[in-house]
Amino acid sequence: MLSRGLDSSFAPEVRAAITPITLAKLGANSAYRFAPPFLATIAADLHVTLPTIGVALAVGELGGLSAPLLGRITARVTQRAAICGGLLGVALAGLVCASSQNVIHLCIGLAMLTMAKLLFDIGVATWIADRVPYTQRGRVIGVTELAWAASLLIGVVLMGLITGAFSWRWGYAAAVVAIVILAAVLRARLPDEPPTTRTMRTTRAAEHIAAPLGNGWWIVIATFSLMAAAQSVFVTFGTWLKDDFGYSDTRLTTIIFGFGAVELLATSTMIRFADGWGKQRSALIGASLMVPSGVGLAIASNHVLVALPLLAAFVGCFEFALVSTLPLASVLVPGHPARGLGFIVGAGTLGRATMSAPAAAALSNHGMWLPASMGAGCALATTACQWRYRVSLGSHS
Repeated sequence: MLSRGLDSSFAPEVRAAITPITLAKLGANSAYRFAPPFLATIAADLHVTLPTIGVALAVGELGGLSAPLLGRITARVTQRAAICGGLLGVALAGLVCASSQNVIHLCIGLAMLTMAKLLFDIGVATWIADRVPYTQRGRVIGVTELAWAASLLIGVVLMGLITGAFSWRWGYAAAVVAIVILAAVLRARLPDEPPTTRTMRTTRAAEHIAAPLGNGWWIVIATFSLMAAAQSVFVTFGTWLKDDFGYSDTRLTTIIFGFGAVELLATSTMIRFADGWGKQRSALIGASLMVPSGVGLAIASNHVLVALPLLAAFVGCFEFALVSTLPLASVLVPGHPARGLGFIVGAGTLGRATMSAPAAAALSNHGMWLPASMGAGCALATTACQWRYRVSLGSHS
């Protein structure tokens, strides 16, 4: 199905695997993205305050600090083992979350979920990096990252509807069943062997010729601030809509569906233009547009009909910036894509963890204008880092 987006210049094994890999990412992303919009519901069921559940989310995100280590592990095992093992780990973590009896139990489940999803994501990205030249990598990564948007558009929406009808616990349980099935399918479809010598040689040669390296630490810092910017609104918008405007879980689900559509549009735009514009330039454009969207959201936070389109713009620009950044991650450590991806994923996870608790506390104490302002400030920092990286590239983009 999705292989239609890749022409004959892509390896047959890449075209054959693109659809099951993307579906597996949809399942893992859905489980991972479910908690933030429904923090208020989860907090009420566990009899804790929103700031407390925000701390639990932050501690859970700290599991992502294992990303550099997971990158090294991924480099030592077969890629199919990393991908399928990560998926099964996500399913196990989902069960832990679903059965949580207190906030500590939930925190453990969220940390397990973060680590397992990182193992899966790094495995997938390494699989792609070993089989797709850098000049074509933006399209392939963009296609697989349709799953990030689809996780809101489909996965979290279905989990939200189940939450509205039954409980958030059953939302997690439904995701677990789907992920186990997808892991079995993917294990049957992926060959458990390294890429051919010819493919690796071609890919590495293309990277040395075409990949912009520059000072990669600016990209690591930019990813930290980019994810912090997004987390400032992802962990607050659901509670904001429920508390300030009386949205129910079911009505909130319709908003999440709309955000999923916006993310899908942003990712589709990246697939079409990023390789031509340049991955770094595209990331810079996306981050810079988040700034006015965040400022506007802060100003209009008491007027939902104005604030929601601005929030959607913020989410869409974030998605465009993030998906444009991922191909850069695969070349930060030349010849070792898993290590570069580990640094990027670790930085992004630390950004989310750093922002989760402060954003939830800011909403509770001051209203939505403060988390939105924090998001705009982090987006401005991302723009500055991306610009500094661009300067280090000279004429490349």
